[in-house]
Amino acid sequence: MSKQNKKKSLPVKTAKYGVPNALINYYLVLFFTVFPLIFTNKFSNIRHDKLNFFLLLSCTVIFVELIAFIIAYYEKRRTGILTEKKWYQQLNLTDFAFGALIVLYILSTIFSKYPIESVTGTQGRNNGLLLFIVYFLIYIVISRFYVFKEYVFAVFACVCFAVFLLGILNFFYIDPLGMYAGYGKQVTDDFTSTIGNKNLMSAFCCLTVPAFLLLFMNTKNNILKYLYLAVTALGFASMLCSDSESGFLGFAPITALILLYYSRNVSMLKKFFTAISSMLLCAKLLRVFAYAVGDVKKDLGAMQTLFIYDNKILFVFALAVFISAGLYLLERKGNVHELPRAVPWILIGIYTAVLIMLIALFINYTFIDTDSKLDGIMTFFRFNEKWGTHRGYMWIKSFEIFKNSGIKNALIGCGPDTFYSAFSPYFGELYERFGNSSTNCAHNEYLNYLITTGILGLSAYIAVFVSAVIKAVKTAPKNYLSLVFITPVVCYLFQSVVNIATPVVTPMLFVFLALSQAVARKTN
Repeated sequence: MSKQNKKKSLPVKTAKYGVPNALINYYLVLFFTVFPLIFTNKFSNIRHDKLNFFLLLSCTVIFVELIAFIIAYYEKRRTGILTEKKWYQQLNLTDFAFGALIVLYILSTIFSKYPIESVTGTQGRNNGLLLFIVYFLIYIVISRFYVFKEYVFAVFACVCFAVFLLGILNFFYIDPLGMYAGYGKQVTDDFTSTIGNKNLMSAFCCLTVPAFLLLFMNTKNNILKYLYLAVTALGFASMLCSDSESGFLGFAPITALILLYYSRNVSMLKKFFTAISSMLLCAKLLRVFAYAVGDVKKDLGAMQTLFIYDNKILFVFALAVFISAGLYLLERKGNVHELPRAVPWILIGIYTAVLIMLIALFINYTFIDTDSKLDGIMTFFRFNEKWGTHRGYMWIKSFEIFKNSGIKNALIGCGPDTFYSAFSPYFGELYERFGNSSTNCAHNEYLNYLITTGILGLSAYIAVFVSAVIKAVKTAPKNYLSLVFITPVVCYLFQSVVNIATPVVTPMLFVFLALSQAVARKTN
């Protein structure tokens, strides 16, 4: 045998599943099971309960991984098997952007009038420098050491099933955990499940339902496939019950993008429309359950009412079932596995037409026809100070704050999570016009970061996620997990236009970000 043939026959060395990898999966099991469920004093401590658990768990695994890394490093030095690349040569664009974000957070904290509050985030929702440093470090260890084990997401699916079911029961004032005992109507109407505020429940759905949808479409495990489908359908129903429009702002575009991505794959499209059918069916089952309990439920917005009570959705459900059945027959009988190249272009044309129509409605009712009375869903197309439960007022004033902030604050902000101080000159007017005596957030994460960390901080934050999304999309054809993990991130980024960052759900955003980067690193 020639030397060349001998060389070809040598076994290829593959990375072992070692202690650092196992630690990350144990971390994820604890995070995905305990974090969504933990609470100590009903809703009153829920943010601090989840924050403290996340910090304790994350700092523990970061410390242990650091020790394991040091031991492995010196063992490699002793045996002479060091990698050719230095640690800094293995950094990618997302790593650099995240590092720059932390540097800007530190500078913003140092030069803030409220350095202690900037570290802890106690003026706001605890989104201070400390929490972001932990986000960065947990991102580093997960993105370097994660190896996929599906049991982690099977456990997570079961936990989410419980969270979603509890949210639905709470919507009908059924309170098996006694969470509402001692609270008035405002709390019982605005808080739900083990997550808290309904806007946060909606954000939680945005961070979980798309992941389970894609796991259902891609998994090879038949048992887990149906578990993922059930959780996807129940999660959509729970999002409806949370009665927050932010969920639709996240879920509508991400569903459209998933459809576009798989638009030529018959097998994936069949599963996609099966999932859509199941989600719509679950929404209609809420109506049946409402009748069974005498229609005793919380109030619903226009979008939620449309899905649960409007009979037009039955036609959409029937269409989804018909398309799914047609694709099944096309694949089974016609042996067709791929649709023509024209299909994605047709979808892009439809999306473009819908987007133009929405923009035209917004321009018309905001700048031209400002007098016509609008009801239901149409009210979203008229932006003014009352828009979105007076989010419009806070956004307009936030831009005024930024415009008058001076060079230093314009560049690096007034300090992480110190929006309360920046907005305090408007508290009197806010109370006179809308009855709120104060606010500690802009109810728009990007505006919040613009005020508190400046244009540089916001740019670095956006760069972290844009670079990660680009990397994940490039990796997706080689490894479907890349799409599974980045889709919840994109869904969250859409809904955060009208929502707030908080340790109740945002840690999950950075965990999914890290998972997507881990897959991209190992795949490429």
